[in-house]
Amino acid sequence: MDAKIIFQYFLFALIFGCVFSASLFAQPYPYKGIGDGKLATDVILTLVDGIAVDREGNIYISHRSMNRIRKIGKDGIITTVAGNGEAGYSGDGGPAISATLNFPAGLCVDNDGNLFVADRNNHRVRRVDREGVITTVAGTGAPDFGGDAGPAVSAQLNFPSGLSCDGEGGLFISDRSNNRIRKVGPDGIIFTYAGVGVPDFGGDFGPAIDAFLNYPFGIELDRRGNLFIADRGNNRIRKVSADGVIRTVAGDGSHFFSGDYGPAERASLAFPTDVAVDSEGNLYIADRNNNRIRKVDPMGIITTFMGTGQRDYNGDNEIAPETNLSLPFAMAIDDSQNLLVVDRSHFMVRKASLKTQAVAAAAGNGKSLFRGDGGPGRGANLDLPSGIAVDGKGNVIFSDKMNSRLRKIDTNGVISTIAGTGREGYKGNGGQAIDAALFLPDMITMDKAGNIYLISPQGRSWIVRKISADGIITLFAGNAVQGYSGNGGPAREASFHTLKDVAVDAQGNVYLADYINQNIRKIDTDGTISTVAEENWKLIADEEIHPSGIAVDAEGNIFVSDSGSSKIRKIDTQGKVTVYAGNGQFKDSGDGGPAIAAGIRSPGGLAFSPDGDLYVAEETSHRIRKINKDGTISLVAGTGIPGFSGDGGPATQAQLKSPYRMAFDAKGNLYFT
Repeated sequence: MDAKIIFQYFLFALIFGCVFSASLFAQPYPYKGIGDGKLATDVILTLVDGIAVDREGNIYISHRSMNRIRKIGKDGIITTVAGNGEAGYSGDGGPAISATLNFPAGLCVDNDGNLFVADRNNHRVRRVDREGVITTVAGTGAPDFGGDAGPAVSAQLNFPSGLSCDGEGGLFISDRSNNRIRKVGPDGIIFTYAGVGVPDFGGDFGPAIDAFLNYPFGIELDRRGNLFIADRGNNRIRKVSADGVIRTVAGDGSHFFSGDYGPAERASLAFPTDVAVDSEGNLYIADRNNNRIRKVDPMGIITTFMGTGQRDYNGDNEIAPETNLSLPFAMAIDDSQNLLVVDRSHFMVRKASLKTQAVAAAAGNGKSLFRGDGGPGRGANLDLPSGIAVDGKGNVIFSDKMNSRLRKIDTNGVISTIAGTGREGYKGNGGQAIDAALFLPDMITMDKAGNIYLISPQGRSWIVRKISADGIITLFAGNAVQGYSGNGGPAREASFHTLKDVAVDAQGNVYLADYINQNIRKIDTDGTISTVAEENWKLIADEEIHPSGIAVDAEGNIFVSDSGSSKIRKIDTQGKVTVYAGNGQFKDSGDGGPAIAAGIRSPGGLAFSPDGDLYVAEETSHRIRKINKDGTISLVAGTGIPGFSGDGGPATQAQLKSPYRMAFDAKGNLYFT
């Protein structure tokens, strides 16, 4: 080939490559402003965390994963009214459309048409006025508690999640991680309205200011000035009357589904996240983990208004009680007496008539953002990556949870899907995994033969599926019935409650961490299930045990991260249970000293390096630590400040955000989600 032609070809390739790279990575999110100007039912919605309606019938949603607030006009057209798509804090005093938000959550609109936004990860509440100007009205940005009786802008909030505007210029804030409800008066002064700040349950029939709440989420004022609280961690709905007295109006505290057609306070809820009240005094509850909207009438009787409990998408199935929901999260009622429901994991906003129960889509086409297969991993979209493993060739396998897929990044950096069609479900057992439906695929592990074990929820229970080295998917364990049963029999007939992690030893035995049942189950190579060290484990049952991570060393010893007691426990090959690390204090301390004396705040994922060192992912403190074989603990990644920074530099100076699960390759490189 002529030298001149070669040079021209090289120059074209260089320029094209630069332009392509710049266009791919110049923006923090490649779908900036997607859908604006289109019908809301034609656009793709990812995670939505809040919803509100103004007096004119416009719907506002907090588009969390895009860091935007979107507006759906009465004509059904969607636009962006706040947030430029980047995660951050900026823009006060200027156009809201140019400001940065960070995981916006709850919303409310006051009588003057001002929109209030719980800018959750900025630990602030912000206001967008009718002219489109954004300002901060509460919170300094420091995740803490303080400032009562002073200006709200000088106070500290901690992950504010829900908002409610009263009719007199007041603003109620669900200060989630402070376990309080705060109120900002018309004069801008903030004070605590409910909650002592300790995550617990107590105080009914007394002053709300002296009561215990447990991670409250959505809140709603009725026309009589009663404040309803989705007390998520307590699996209850609490009511604070206008005179400041609190009581439970729904939920018995158990994480379950029961009680329809009986008294609401004797019914069971499962992580309720929002409440709404109609003009007749009926209370609606986003019963998230039961995949239902529950209704409590003025007589206190509870029923299911919407949802069957099944999560598979079945369309707008004529009437609300027959329409499946998937983790309904937030609600609002419009002036036409329609209940608007954020059907979070169906990526839609649904509208259900309170009079006729007719259901229609209000926003979202039911699809989630998915792209990147066949190209560089850095150009792909991921949605809640969770479990991770590395195969013998160095390929990284991980669960792309909300995209309902398992994906692979090969040694050349190219990403592809290896299991799941992207449609939620459980179909496909006995066939190729690439053609199967997966439902919220979560933790994974891989044995030496290349078989993948995948845990995922099914109904209110959990199952384990196996993908063989040749790509065939089958049911491996779990009968989809919530409980604790099956020991001594086939794993497929066993019951679990909430599986948090999965691991495999050198012989091919599979281990499961059952968080709610507070035990470790073992499935041996012939498929028989048992409970590990059952009698010895009972000896520590007086502590709050919540096994949330599991790993097995080369000798067959099992290590369990116990987030309930902030300890890491070891079960040796003889079944003896000991504390391996953690002094039980809910704080981070002890680097450079013995791990047994260190503070390890809610340990999560565990992984052994090829050298035998144990690595610990600390999700809530945004760090990864290492316990050497000699028992010394040290920091290996993360500054402790949540965020994304540091690529190309020392891992200890990088910002991480909730590191979840980890895996090593044969060379000792650590990968984590």
